[in-house]
Amino acid sequence: MTRYPDHDAFQTYGFIELSSPTIAEAIDHCVQNGATEITVVPVLLLTAGHARVDIPEQVEEAIKVYPAIRIHYRETIGVCEEVVELAVKRLEAAGMSRLADKAKRADVDVLLVGRGSSDGYQPSDVAKIARLIYERVDCRYVETCFLAATTPTVEEGLEKVERLRSGHTVVLPYLLFTGVLMNELEQKLQRRNGETTYKLCAFLGADHELAPVIVSRALASGGHV
Repeated sequence: MTRYPDHDAFQTYGFIELSSPTIAEAIDHCVQNGATEITVVPVLLLTAGHARVDIPEQVEEAIKVYPAIRIHYRETIGVCEEVVELAVKRLEAAGMSRLADKAKRADVDVLLVGRGSSDGYQPSDVAKIARLIYERVDCRYVETCFLAATTPTVEEGLEKVERLRSGHTVVLPYLLFTGVLMNELEQKLQRRNGETTYKLCAFLGADHELAPVIVSRALASGGHV
């Protein structure tokens, strides 16, 4: 366990699935180290099934196991200034510029690629983020698509920018963690053979600029399960 800088608390981590320690194991570890109050923060960019169902279910099970321990559940990172700025910086690293003149935009487009979720919240949040990026970045359009579970798919997103006669499109993976997703996205781009050229920029990643957001979620009031 690690102590938060400037806060009288310790931190540990757990995984929703496929890796260890699990959320239950992480909570066990906290209790074994003397915790009487635990705050669970989902390190997820947007709210979807994991944040609304999977993690709360595991937290509820932990409450049954440790009824004397106060366990709080906080919000995801969500749509916030820090994460939008991080997305803009990824685009700048890919050669794009911040918007200087709204009346004269560069002949380049952005395709924002979300993870995808079957609920209606994530697509609407990705649309909000796309609008915020459009207001800050020098480009013609910011289109959206998703890797899984919802539409438009990546293929549909690529087809749309090509229909818009985009000469060049920068593809921004709106992801914290990638697994095999970046490889799949690279392969999809390599298979395109139209006139549009593509540049795949870096995914958001576990950037240090997101740490204050996660700490603020942990310290927020009004947690729930």
